[in-house]
Amino acid sequence: MTVSYDAIASAYNRRYELHDYPGIRSAILGLVESIDNRRVLEVGCGTCNWVAVLAQAGCEVAGIDPSKEMLRRAPDAARGDIREGFAEALPWADASFDVVFYINALHHFATPELALRETFRVLRPGGRLLSIGLDPHEKRDRWFVYDFFPETLQLDLERFPSRSRRAAWIESSNLSDVAVWPVELLRSSRSLDEALRDGVLEQSFTSQLTGLTEAQYSAGMLRIREATQRDVAFRLVCDLTLYATQASKPV
Repeated sequence: MTVSYDAIASAYNRRYELHDYPGIRSAILGLVESIDNRRVLEVGCGTCNWVAVLAQAGCEVAGIDPSKEMLRRAPDAARGDIREGFAEALPWADASFDVVFYINALHHFATPELALRETFRVLRPGGRLLSIGLDPHEKRDRWFVYDFFPETLQLDLERFPSRSRRAAWIESSNLSDVAVWPVELLRSSRSLDEALRDGVLEQSFTSQLTGLTEAQYSAGMLRIREATQRDVAFRLVCDLTLYATQASKPV
């Protein structure tokens, strides 16, 4: 599934208004605080929210994303070497970075194995990769998107790699010491009116909904409206876990 982030860039930052993502923030800041040089790269940086967080923490930052419209919305705080491009062809020299981050990005890479080899190349010896994202293969999630738009779950099972597949890709790129842990819990409960107010049912709000046909999206919205009519106490529930996957480049 290919998502046009140029088309949805104008609404993308709404997610940061609705969620603070304390787990992601703690993980990335904790990692950079444990290293000496703190030259960091975010691959798939989007609107540079996390690049800005790292810059404010005193890191020398860089970012890359294929969407010009997403990059155009980067905040002033994201001062650094920000480029338009792809994970599979990073325009930096060997051993340029102490840390490389993928935040909700790995599943969008066209060729993840090649992207990981590029990450290995630009990491210095002893440098670290931290990737954060969903893993529907763990079967722990409850999400109204999966409940009422059932095609999205199958799409996510196809595009999000499982824990074992992530580890295999990482190890094949010669990174080592793979560790995986839950890093963020996204929990919410909204009425239909609240969901419409917050925009979480707009087709542009998540890549899951964006990937649906117009007919699939309309059918899901009809299911939600029918559920609301059957039960006045009906809530749209989200209980999602994001996982961190970390690895190191051997010294």
